[in-house]
Amino acid sequence: MSAELGSLRAELKAAGMFEHREARSWIKLAGMLLALAACLVGIALTGWPGALCLVPICAVLCTSIAMVGHEGSHRSFSPSSGRNAFVTYLAFSMFGGLSALYWHDKHDRLHHAHPNVEGVDPDIRPFPFASSRGDHQRCGPKERWFQRNFQAYAFWPMSTLMALGMRRSSLLYVMRYPKLHGRDRGWWIEVGCLAAHYLGWVVIPCLIWGPVVGLALYLAIWAGVGVLLALVFAPAHMGLPVTNGQQRDWIHQLETTRNLELPRVISFFFIGLDYQVEHHLFPKIPHQKLPQTAAITAAWCARHGIPYLSAPYLDALADAASYIARGWHTESIDPIEVRAGVVGRLAA
Repeated sequence: MSAELGSLRAELKAAGMFEHREARSWIKLAGMLLALAACLVGIALTGWPGALCLVPICAVLCTSIAMVGHEGSHRSFSPSSGRNAFVTYLAFSMFGGLSALYWHDKHDRLHHAHPNVEGVDPDIRPFPFASSRGDHQRCGPKERWFQRNFQAYAFWPMSTLMALGMRRSSLLYVMRYPKLHGRDRGWWIEVGCLAAHYLGWVVIPCLIWGPVVGLALYLAIWAGVGVLLALVFAPAHMGLPVTNGQQRDWIHQLETTRNLELPRVISFFFIGLDYQVEHHLFPKIPHQKLPQTAAITAAWCARHGIPYLSAPYLDALADAASYIARGWHTESIDPIEVRAGVVGRLAA
């Protein structure tokens, strides 16, 4: 298995897919920050009428800017480890208010190593929802009651709270971090960046416009970000098999991940997260290279009879929504059965 993946890696490396596009990434990040600043100025000048039009645009820009931090966390933004760390703290902690240390543990370590594994992958089990019967049974009685009665209807409305909920979890993680790792350099940087986030996003606007307007604008923008995050992450994995264990090979990534087919203009704002298959196999490939990487990977998988999942975005979204509604009472699947099912579909 590893030799086969090595041959794909070699093919991608020969095609230049691992070469960074750092200058283009900085230009893209600067452009989005300028566009966001223009929207915020527009809101300040026009008040509530302007806010109704501009807050959704702000949410799109904020989501994409924060996801540049996702690239830094995976070290696909720059060949420099220092600049990767810098953009991660800048885009996640300082701009997005989400702990980079928390994200690295939750997403890079747990989700990427164990996608769709019941009880391990936190990205498929956003509180208070459950993605499998096993997850449901591990919950307390109040959560189980909520899942039985409201999960089918509440996921998308409650996604408005996702960004705020992740902030809460990340702040708790930062508070617990010193007990496990001490107050190291990364922790002090994190604390400083998070303090700068709330100073710039909450304190200063509240001093200028008053607490009602300042907090309302903050909550409205980041509620929109929460919905967009759900729209980005849910279709990539939800609706695919949730396993009660894990095949210890890279094909597990392909069985539990799919690409999202989007128009280029929308793909621009996904920062590579519509190419989930390639991102999971090779997270260090920069997002600008992922479309070409996907073409090479799909052809390579077809030659070797290996599963490769890709779906139009709206189809994947509908599949994810259907699964979320019934996830709490859906049994997880033995990874061996998943593998056998994939082989069966290929043979058919």
